[in-house]
Amino acid sequence: MTNRAINAGDTAISKPAWHHTSASPATRLATSHQRQRALWACIGIVLATLLLFPLAPIMGPPVPAFLPSYQTATVVAYVIITYLIFAHYRATRTLDLLYIGGGCFYCAGILIVQFLALPDMFLPQRAVLGGTQTTIWLWAFWHAGMVLGILLYAASLRWSPVLAIRHPERMAQLLMAVVVVALVTSLVPVIVFHEQLPQLENNGNFHRMITSGVGPFLQFITAFTLLVLWQLTRFKTVLQVWLGVALVALLCDTSITMAGGSQFSVGWYVGRCNALISATALLLIYLREMNHVYLRTVQDARLLALNNAMLEVKMDQVRLDDLTGLPSRSLFLELAETLRSRDLLNQQAVALLFIDLDGFKQINDNLGHDRGDTVLVEVAAALRSVLRDSDIAGRVGGDEFVVCLVAPPAVIKATATAVASRVVSRVAAIGDGIGCSIGIALCQAESLEWDAALRQADEAMYQAKRQGKSRFTVYGHSLLDELV
Repeated sequence: MTNRAINAGDTAISKPAWHHTSASPATRLATSHQRQRALWACIGIVLATLLLFPLAPIMGPPVPAFLPSYQTATVVAYVIITYLIFAHYRATRTLDLLYIGGGCFYCAGILIVQFLALPDMFLPQRAVLGGTQTTIWLWAFWHAGMVLGILLYAASLRWSPVLAIRHPERMAQLLMAVVVVALVTSLVPVIVFHEQLPQLENNGNFHRMITSGVGPFLQFITAFTLLVLWQLTRFKTVLQVWLGVALVALLCDTSITMAGGSQFSVGWYVGRCNALISATALLLIYLREMNHVYLRTVQDARLLALNNAMLEVKMDQVRLDDLTGLPSRSLFLELAETLRSRDLLNQQAVALLFIDLDGFKQINDNLGHDRGDTVLVEVAAALRSVLRDSDIAGRVGGDEFVVCLVAPPAVIKATATAVASRVVSRVAAIGDGIGCSIGIALCQAESLEWDAALRQADEAMYQAKRQGKSRFTVYGHSLLDELV
């Protein structure tokens, strides 16, 4: 009986063709299609802003639901992206992400407090926190905080502190502490000392944002950060590409908001839309990344299941006889045990047939081994033709075969002898003087020991040969009587 080795190369789980896309957006190189899509997004934002620029000072209709809806959507966007980026950092220890996450966390804190500082939002004709200058200063801090986070991200690509390399978990804690301190430092003056703040807004008019220099400064640092990000990164990764889009949207936001000059102007409405685009740009790419991760996980699971199934098939195939396709001795015993265990609850009996060919040596000697191989294949076909679907056959030696049958004790003898009789007839019909002798061992399923049963069937087979060959013999008449 020949054996086949498993080719390790055939069974190894191969990497998917899309494996290179498994990197995060912070490290995955942007494709030309992604760059074009981001470029068209920037062009669309800039063109829409330029086209509406002449209309910016025109007052639009006050929409009471617009501001709370916009504020809520922006806060939610920053909160979610903060959570996603810090979760990503915990998984990858990529320091660059901390600065983006810290900037988003700062913006979320500022916007939540700004929500509470909006007049008429929670209390009639007054705000929960701060005074008349609180919201406009918080607006400035929000824009500056996001831009500073992106600027630190770009700088960190060229410079990483020793602490981050040696203690990445302490670096995350340190940065969060810095962000909390920055939040407190930003919020205390505009909430507690709002009456002493320089006036940037007067009854909804914020032209002083321009004359005071605060607005131009925000535009300058936004444009400067965009230039630094391009200079240091060349927008190589997916994250860098969309950070560029977020900066363009922020720059358009501050520009058209300053041009509008007052609340509920066209410029004010368009600026809010640009700000929301800036806040959601990172959120959308990370949500898209989560979708890709889910799809890759599903595909990996399917690929792993497929490879495991193929491995099981190949493991079974390597335990099959190359010539006849019947199970080898070890696989036969394993399958027979499974069959016995399955039918054990039904109190079944087992018949083991040990089959040895008669005259096979003469065929090999006189007709050649090719004819001998053909005879073995025909014997295997004969066994398959007489067995039930539940029966198991195997080849355990050069010209030795075994069959396992399961049936109720009352009919096990009749079943086994009927099968043995048909096997003897089918093998004899092959011709060239070939025949077979069969020994039958009958056992109760619950007390069966395979080695002992094989020895009994083997002894019964030799008894059949001594009685003249081409016949079958049942081992242990006392056991047989007990079964029937």
